[in-house]
Amino acid sequence: MLRRIKTAVLLALVVGAVGVAGCSEDNSADGGGGQSASSGEEGVIRFTFAPDPVWRWLKDQGIKDEMEQKSKIKILDSSTWDEFGIYAGGHADVVSIASWEVPVLEEQTNVKSVIFGKYNIARAVIAVKKDSPYQTLSDLKGKKITTFTTVSDALLWGALVKKSENVNFKAKGGDYEFVLTDVQNMASLVNKGDADACICLPDFAIKEFKSGDLRPLYDGKSDAEVFQDQIAQGHPGPAINTFVAREDWFKDHQKEAQFFLSVWERGIKEWQEHKDEIIAAYPQDFAAANKSDEDWISGWLDDHNWFVDSVYLDQQWIDGERKVFPLLKETGGMKQDQKEPTFEALGPPASGS
Repeated sequence: MLRRIKTAVLLALVVGAVGVAGCSEDNSADGGGGQSASSGEEGVIRFTFAPDPVWRWLKDQGIKDEMEQKSKIKILDSSTWDEFGIYAGGHADVVSIASWEVPVLEEQTNVKSVIFGKYNIARAVIAVKKDSPYQTLSDLKGKKITTFTTVSDALLWGALVKKSENVNFKAKGGDYEFVLTDVQNMASLVNKGDADACICLPDFAIKEFKSGDLRPLYDGKSDAEVFQDQIAQGHPGPAINTFVAREDWFKDHQKEAQFFLSVWERGIKEWQEHKDEIIAAYPQDFAAANKSDEDWISGWLDDHNWFVDSVYLDQQWIDGERKVFPLLKETGGMKQDQKEPTFEALGPPASGS
């Protein structure tokens, strides 16, 4: 869920495709049982994903096992921070990445892929010290900006402010000095005065936001929320986590793909009903160090929820999500001739299947 290992994702894809089986936290294909499965095996889904609280909940509550037993379909999951390398190396059928990263994934790996589900929208905010005079990114021209990546949220924020404020918010040749650092250090560097602003993930800036030491710009809106306001009213905002499958696998395994989404749809319902319980059960996935932190991030999520209402795609959502690609092309974040990703709307499994 945290999706924080994006710093060198696109540069490392090709390199990561070699020897990736040893990169995960758990080298077994099922995350613990030592099972393995070849690509395209009927009734099997090889899924790689960074550690995620809803997925943990589904497993620990026995929900995943129960659904697998009923459907006779098994999800073999590997928990890893190198999910992109695992997928690129052919060791997974399904992976989760941002919708706007899929074109480069395909280009770098020559793996034709389809987006068939959604999970989280982008959630990064721009923040400065509480006594800072800056109100917008255009006010910050020439200043130091901390980020954990030059793609992902940085790319999206760059496109948004290029269009609305006509500034070049890029790591190379832009109007700013980007300071690459670990995700947990971004807010603290700003608070110490070593940088002027951050592209912060709220869960990794709990201490500074909770104390008021840092002040979010743009009314605390994330890049997804700004996108909604400026580009696609009514759309929840670009998805930082979509479910992506190899095109050949998806075409031949519709039943498995439907089951996969049904499990995650149950996860979304569990999240909606048990949000605070899930945060308390897995505080590490929200960078919460204590009960006060848990309460703060729960409140932030009440106001800036980055979980989708449903994992299923429909044409209205697809039309809204597609607007991110012209924005990126217009602002230089995507090549003009770069192919846009394929979206495939897939409904729930038939009743009783």
